[in-house]
Amino acid sequence: MKKSNNLSEQDLKRLEQRIDKLQISIDQLNGQLNEHIKFIERVYEPLRNPISKIKNFFN
Repeated sequence: MKKSNNLSEQDLKRLEQRIDKLQISIDQLNGQLNEHIKFIERVYEPLRNPISKIKNFFN
């Protein structure tokens, strides 16, 4: 059994709309992830030197 691969103009437009929605969602999630990474880096930055000092103290 062979399926027909012909999509109507309406089907193509619907697919394009869904792809556009997915792209918007991905862009939003990417922005949120970037902000979260920046937050983690800001929180971790002050801890870098004390951790190194403690490691050097015990080595």
